[in-house]
Amino acid sequence: MFNLDSLSLKYLIEENKDFFTGAVVQKIQMLSKREILLSMRNLGENRKLYINVDPKFPHMNFITKKENYFIKIPKEPPMFCMLLRKHLEGAKLSEVRAVEYERVVEFYFNVYDEIGSMVLMCLSVEIMGKHSNVILYNARNKIITGCVHNISPEKSSIREVWGGIQYIYPPKQEKTDILRISASDFYNTEIFEISDKYYYFSKGLIDFILKKNLEKIELFETLQHLTAGNGSIIKEFWAEQIEKEGLDVSECDDLNGLIEAYFSHFVLKDLMQTRKSRLQKILKKEFKKQNDVILNSDKRSNYLSHKEKGDLILANIYKIKEGDKKFETDGIEIILDENKTPAQNAQGYFALYTKGKKAAEILEKRKVEAKDNIEYLNEISFSIENADRPDILDEIEEELNEYSDAQRKQNSGQNPTAGKKKETLNIQNIEYEGFNILLGKNNKQNDYLIRKLSNPEDIWLHAKDCPSGHIIIKTENGRKQVTDEVLLYGAKLAKENSPMKNNAKASIIYTKRKYLKRPPETHPGYVTYREEREIVI
Repeated sequence: MFNLDSLSLKYLIEENKDFFTGAVVQKIQMLSKREILLSMRNLGENRKLYINVDPKFPHMNFITKKENYFIKIPKEPPMFCMLLRKHLEGAKLSEVRAVEYERVVEFYFNVYDEIGSMVLMCLSVEIMGKHSNVILYNARNKIITGCVHNISPEKSSIREVWGGIQYIYPPKQEKTDILRISASDFYNTEIFEISDKYYYFSKGLIDFILKKNLEKIELFETLQHLTAGNGSIIKEFWAEQIEKEGLDVSECDDLNGLIEAYFSHFVLKDLMQTRKSRLQKILKKEFKKQNDVILNSDKRSNYLSHKEKGDLILANIYKIKEGDKKFETDGIEIILDENKTPAQNAQGYFALYTKGKKAAEILEKRKVEAKDNIEYLNEISFSIENADRPDILDEIEEELNEYSDAQRKQNSGQNPTAGKKKETLNIQNIEYEGFNILLGKNNKQNDYLIRKLSNPEDIWLHAKDCPSGHIIIKTENGRKQVTDEVLLYGAKLAKENSPMKNNAKASIIYTKRKYLKRPPETHPGYVTYREEREIVI
């Protein structure tokens, strides 16, 4: 992954300068401690400026495609968000500029203080890898009001950043402006030294330009034109990076769109990996609980020996005297209660046998339930790995919470199905050859497909003997005849959304929706079926 360089920042600001100048901040939100969303209005349009100072992918851009973001506003905004709202909401942006040679963008706002005086406040966005930060300070006296990351003397001996001290720029790099050197000076520079000797040029950008196989004088002129104002190569560079990630570059009309597409891909990918790891960690604990139940139920109980001892006492009751503490026959020693009659001792052993038998039956039932739960948890685990959007993970997390609540209620003797909420799920709808094909991405969606969105004559497909998404081919309740081509497409979808997606061969079953049945007291997404046929992909 490439970082956002100072040259790209420079052109990004120039590209949007008309909108920035005079824009009014309408709303300020923080999606996390490192993500800021500024809702701005100017020239008759509203835009949202997204600022991310996460060390892994620091960047900024206007949000143009909502599908690239799954924005969740926290209930309790961070303290810095409250500070920004206090000073900048309703403020007018008078100037924005990229600091020369640096990955720093400064936004200057005209703000009225408590007594009605005009104050110039600066929001400095520093896109500098692990040192990335957003700092609000008074542009007149340079006193910092607040920042995303406080940098104390213990953290850095070079530059401190925290509220109440004076703002200073990051240390300057010891480089040269390529516009201020001659061609002969450039000829003395080795190719691998360019990014280290001259401002603006990242190693990734230089490597991209070198692919054009330019002569050294052409390379020098290209770099000078790039620095002076010709940013076409910057767009070509980011377009290539997007294509390398397998993304569609055709809808990226400008540099902002290219930066948005590239970085939102990594932000979303990181978000998915983090959430998947957290959910799998929760699942791991649930797996351990169910395996412990099976392990405990497999422990042998001695309740059968109690029945044997009771039978032996009755068979030899004439040999046992009241007050005996023990009795031995056929090599078996039986402990007796001296205060009870032989018949009472026998009944005591029969009572232990009955109690042990009931306990064994309960344990066996729990073992069967635990095995069902493990199978269900395996389906959830697959759904997590197969999820491609955060909203699908939201549904899986909700399903996990419902499962945990049901387990807790069941253990406490309550009705495990009580208190369920009505769901509205975002089911994927694929149009193919005139048919609507619905795809379930997790157990909640699979269950919703069967209960709410399918008709008796619709076609249902599922991978054989393993977890998979449920596929429903809509037939307008039998009025449309499904062709072999559509059926094959549905089978391929089922394979792609199953653990067999990378297998050379997979078996897919299909039948009509009316031949499905969900048995009572089973997990969401579980169905039995009949009249099925099989397709081998």
